[in-house]
Amino acid sequence: MLQPSHQQRYQKFKQVLEELHQTVIAKDFESVALPEQFQAVKQVFLSEVASLSADDFAVDIMSRWQSIQTEIYKQMRLLETDLMLLQASRSAATTQTRTANVCDRISTLIRYCEALLEQ
Repeated sequence: MLQPSHQQRYQKFKQVLEELHQTVIAKDFESVALPEQFQAVKQVFLSEVASLSADDFAVDIMSRWQSIQTEIYKQMRLLETDLMLLQASRSAATTQTRTANVCDRISTLIRYCEALLEQ
């Protein structure tokens, strides 16, 4: 089980991801809000989640945490790329496809947070 302080960190990260997801669903990505909001998500990730080390976790969950943490890192990098591609979209069809990709990526990150919070 995660320590309460770690639960709070992942809960905070999950919350900012959910807010970003709502922005994308609302199709508010043509404004300045989306890049700024992603930077806020990235900042929470770097300060709250990425700063944790395997030493902070009990031996029984360390392996699972490391696997999920690695996937979170990967998904965050891919999300940043997906958001750049979304903002560069010019046609409605491309925008729709890229919006779906971004939503899927955010949902995956939220599920990873939930998996850790359930431990």
